[in-house]
Amino acid sequence: MGTFNYLFKPQKIGNTVVKNRILSTGHMTTYVKDGLPTDQMIAYHRERAKGGAGLIIMEANAVHPSAAFTSNTVSAYTDDIIPYYKKLGKAVHDFGSKMFVQLFHPGREIFPSGTSVAVAPSTVPADRFGVMPKALEKMEIRDIIEGYAATALRVKNGGLDGAEIVASHGYLPSQFWSPRLNHREDEYGGSLENRLRFLAETVAAVRSKTGSDFTVGLRLSVDDFEKEGATFDEVIEILKYIDTEIGGLDYFNLIGGSSATLASSIFIVPPATIPPAHFAPYAGRVREAVSIPVMVGSRINDPVIGEKVLANGQADMVAMTRAMICDPHLPNKAFREEFDRIRVCIGCNQACIGHMHLNIPISCLQNPVTGREQEYSVMPKAEKRKKVVIVGGGPAGMKAAVIAAERGHSVTLYEKTDELGGQVKIARKIPMREEFGELIPNLKRELDYYRVNVQLNTEVTPALLREAEADEVILATGAIPYYPEAEGLGLAHVTTVWDVLDQKFEPGKKVIIADWKGDMPGIGTALYLAEKGHQVELVTNSIHAGYSLQQYVRDMLLTRLALKGVSVVPQNKLLRAEPDKAVFENIFTGQELEKEADTLILAVGHIQNIGLYEKIREELPNLSRIGDCMVPRTVEEAILEGFEYAASL
Repeated sequence: MGTFNYLFKPQKIGNTVVKNRILSTGHMTTYVKDGLPTDQMIAYHRERAKGGAGLIIMEANAVHPSAAFTSNTVSAYTDDIIPYYKKLGKAVHDFGSKMFVQLFHPGREIFPSGTSVAVAPSTVPADRFGVMPKALEKMEIRDIIEGYAATALRVKNGGLDGAEIVASHGYLPSQFWSPRLNHREDEYGGSLENRLRFLAETVAAVRSKTGSDFTVGLRLSVDDFEKEGATFDEVIEILKYIDTEIGGLDYFNLIGGSSATLASSIFIVPPATIPPAHFAPYAGRVREAVSIPVMVGSRINDPVIGEKVLANGQADMVAMTRAMICDPHLPNKAFREEFDRIRVCIGCNQACIGHMHLNIPISCLQNPVTGREQEYSVMPKAEKRKKVVIVGGGPAGMKAAVIAAERGHSVTLYEKTDELGGQVKIARKIPMREEFGELIPNLKRELDYYRVNVQLNTEVTPALLREAEADEVILATGAIPYYPEAEGLGLAHVTTVWDVLDQKFEPGKKVIIADWKGDMPGIGTALYLAEKGHQVELVTNSIHAGYSLQQYVRDMLLTRLALKGVSVVPQNKLLRAEPDKAVFENIFTGQELEKEADTLILAVGHIQNIGLYEKIREELPNLSRIGDCMVPRTVEEAILEGFEYAASL
């Protein structure tokens, strides 16, 4: 273990010995039916245990009927959950991993799709969800505390290894301890001791049910980063008090941010714009102040970063949750020092938390096996080895080539330019989007590992395909910019985001960007030009800028746009271009809006590049299309389509 002196050492947490210092924190998967885990959830956690995770913490388990955060929250307040705990325990214990369960009550932080009435210490609403909570009565407080204890006992009776009380992100326990959210005048409000009484009674109740041999921890934010939540200095004081006056806990699991506002919720699952391991310095100070082990997470996507956090004494364990959503076998690969085999998370948030926010099962943009473990966790070899030719070296073509080669086919991948990557080569030029481009090196390493024959600088012709005599020809030739039915788009001052980002067109000082669907090209190009000193106005057809983007990614970009002085006009569609101006139409009223500009930049989508397909489709019965050359979508769909098609060969 030359590279790692800490990461793969066992760690004792209470009475639980974890085989290494890597954990997967609780995160909502939406693999839930009728309030109970599905077989897919069990397969999901099994794969991460198989991949070497030391500790897996199961997602939010509602301890009370009032704790349904979303309509797909696990209901753990009846004994119906116990058989599922037993199945989950066997799935992870078979590989030497441990599993804890999150004991969860969101308080006032209820998604609109949730099924509960929001409750809180006091009637103080949160900005993000716009839900007015009911102030808890004492009888209700006692009932919820009993719910924590009863659920913890179910976890123990189900054969799992521990439980974690969730106070992070502004959820119920931290609502009690915040003086700005807790306005109570009874024994649960006022002094620090009173505000921590809810937690103290919860810990005591859990211990009374489970005994001293059961591992119990606390998940909390080091700073809520919102005015009504707790600051880091307050958290340090709270943790010292918990450690010395309350006791009963075996670890602190540290994160940051709050669910209460759009700005603070960014830190729940921070996008790539947030630096790696950014909460580690906070955790280091906490670790110096308390007597029990400390875990820390958030953007630790590389085992070497995790090792540094441990070596610096900032934590006893490191959370690599999204890293293992992207590559569940990262721990084992790191242990064997197979660094070129690791698929590194790029913090895009698109299919993990992005799916969860849409109330659909999570996956991974780079790794379609995530969420499909029952079908694809083992990729079988093909019954018949085929000669496969793939045209187009974007994400769809690259992923198809990798999976086809993994299954034993002989694969040649042709790319007409001197570099693989497709549109990602352009997208990575957007500020705060550079890390997104790392998905291409990830795929290149997989191409190398499976020995795909990659031919760059090759313009594929019908003659080349005829001569190849392939068993399967897959076209992944991507897309080209779309020009809508609007007048004047041939004028000299009109261009596309593609040509701007690819530096084929130099915009003038004053720029108007016509945005179609509120996705990355429009908002990203606006930021790109603003940072280069242009005067930029983004006019979008959508309800608001960034409408189609994952919330945390969108909100970081909107923050940067505001700081750079970019003007945003929503709900207006491009009508026509005129010399030195653009004319838009309000999508509701039809009123026209004129904007003067040196340059009009189109961010209005793209269409299939089907030139080669039309030339050859009559000749090749074994011809297929994937990715944007079938129908333009996002990188997620392109990679998934390449994966699934190759898996079917």
